[in-house]
Amino acid sequence: MAACARAVDQGDGSFLLVLDPAATDLTACTYVVQSGEDIANSFTMMTSEDGGYFSAGLITCWAMAYGVKAIIKILKGSSNES
Repeated sequence: MAACARAVDQGDGSFLLVLDPAATDLTACTYVVQSGEDIANSFTMMTSEDGGYFSAGLITCWAMAYGVKAIIKILKGSSNES
């Protein structure tokens, strides 16, 4: 679950983020700290198998678009013919 946090100046130029459990409106927070369950389905948390499926899907979409483009080019004919 996400929680609000506020920055506390340490005096030596560094800041410490302190959770503010009383704040319930996350849109009013300066900083929002997310828990592990919030980012569990994040794009960056893929396994190598998931990345392989994702890559295969992207390559398939690209190949289909390239094929459609080639078919359209064939149907239109060359514009350089005399």
